[in-house]
Amino acid sequence: MIQIYPAQIFEVFTFMWVALIAWLWIRHEYKRQSLDWTTTKEQLYSCSKCHKKFLAKENITRCPRCNEMCFRKKKKFF
Repeated sequence: MIQIYPAQIFEVFTFMWVALIAWLWIRHEYKRQSLDWTTTKEQLYSCSKCHKKFLAKENITRCPRCNEMCFRKKKKFF
């Protein structure tokens, strides 16, 4: 019969938790880097015609709803 001591159970349990947390952290970092679309104020556009707000990469783009030319929303400095 194999003897298992409480210290060994604690070590295995601790190792499994550390491995799980490391795996979740690595997966989170990989997904965060692979996402190309992030919600930032620098990419937020506001259509002056239909008032729809949307994300885009270019400096000038067209509104997906009304096809109006839209410009990047300027930052407000207070």
